[in-house]
Amino acid sequence: MTWRKFNLASLDGPEINWAWFARRAPRTIAVYIILLLAVRLLLSRFMEIDEAQFVGAVDFSWIYGNSHPPLYNWLVRLALELTGWNWVLSLALVRLSLLGLYHWLVFDSARRLAGDRAGVLALIASAFLPQIVWMSIQTTAHTVLVLVAAIGIIHSLALLRSGAGNVAYAWFGLWAAIGALAKYNFFIFLISFLVAAVLTSSIRRQLFNRRIWISILIFMAAFAPVAIASLYAPLTATAGRMVKLNQPVDYLNVIDLPHIGLDGFLSLIVSAALWSGWAFAVYVIGRTRDHPRPAADGDEDVRKLLLRTILIGLGAFALLVLLADYHSVAQRYMAPILAPTAILLALRFPQVLGARNLLILAACMFVLAPLGFAGVALFGTPRFTFPFDAISSAIRGQNPAPATVISNRQDDAANISVLLHWPPERGTASDVVLVWQGNDAPAENLLAQLPANVLPASPVTRVTAPVRNFSGELRTFSFQRFSSPSPVSDQNNGG
Repeated sequence: MTWRKFNLASLDGPEINWAWFARRAPRTIAVYIILLLAVRLLLSRFMEIDEAQFVGAVDFSWIYGNSHPPLYNWLVRLALELTGWNWVLSLALVRLSLLGLYHWLVFDSARRLAGDRAGVLALIASAFLPQIVWMSIQTTAHTVLVLVAAIGIIHSLALLRSGAGNVAYAWFGLWAAIGALAKYNFFIFLISFLVAAVLTSSIRRQLFNRRIWISILIFMAAFAPVAIASLYAPLTATAGRMVKLNQPVDYLNVIDLPHIGLDGFLSLIVSAALWSGWAFAVYVIGRTRDHPRPAADGDEDVRKLLLRTILIGLGAFALLVLLADYHSVAQRYMAPILAPTAILLALRFPQVLGARNLLILAACMFVLAPLGFAGVALFGTPRFTFPFDAISSAIRGQNPAPATVISNRQDDAANISVLLHWPPERGTASDVVLVWQGNDAPAENLLAQLPANVLPASPVTRVTAPVRNFSGELRTFSFQRFSSPSPVSDQNNGG
């Protein structure tokens, strides 16, 4: 038959000039991040829930109440100082700059380890990682920073193997410190990486010599103050994360056995598959047209190191979940463990005939993700489009004296306090404004947040206004002012 004689290779065009793509990759990353920043700023001037957690928590403390190390909070504070305390711009600038740094580190690490083709394939692999291409452009905070730190460790290894010497060890220590100051689950990745390095002979000989003390000293100098502060307040440093791991998943309740986290173990498997499974499938399928399959790129020991790092990290996390009887593992918790995925896929599954298809698919994903985000923001009802400006105006109109804003939703309180420049964004106040959604009376758990001995200073006021997009939806908020005999402490709970 005619179709059997058709040569698919005729559709492939000329051989891909990987050097051409590699030269343009850094500029492409920069342009993409600038466009993402513009999209975010145009969509809403309010904060979504992950952004809102920093309101009232940017005072350069060693620990905060959100159970994370302090580095991201410090970065937000620096951005606020640079932007004149423009919260949305500062938060988007920090997150998207880190996302751009992640993309560049992934590209440059793979390029240094195995050449231009590996660098480009590693860069586009992130288009098939949902937590990167979709979630990181609209939400997340500490997760992006810990991803950057994990890839930074791999980048320092690439520098070391290219002969950077002491500079590579300095970067290794710096990235280790950044990861430790970003999110505590970074230690699973770091320990897994070091164990994998010990198990890989050529890496062991290259990494573990006297110059490793450069890395150790940098790490200890940067992390020691936070470690000491965490010892004095261990619940503040870790309790929130442990609570989230203990939240059951409905569809796994049937296998929730006593004293062992079997349901959490399966949740971990599902999260790992959703985190990296799509990229793995795309890269494996992309090679099916190549006969014979192209040999893997780069050094075999580096590929072993990356794979062992992932497997050891997954095994350690799974053991922790099982023994501690945890019930759920969100995809974002897998970030540092699975961070090497894009680089490993590029090295292990190089493409020839399927590469052009991968480039086209990746470009489509990188374009469709922000378009989808914009579509949801413009025509859906995401929380960062709620009419916080109308509520803030009504509160100020009733009584312009500053008051601490308290709500059962942290992003509600944060957005309103930022618009009013009232606590918890800055300062303290003796009065309290209680805010909740809907027409009903405030819930008991919200009333429980009020200080003792406060008295109502105004009747309950309700504000109904349209969501700030094209959806036409209305949202109703209620608020009531209370007088308090003493200033109200910061109500920030983290997220």
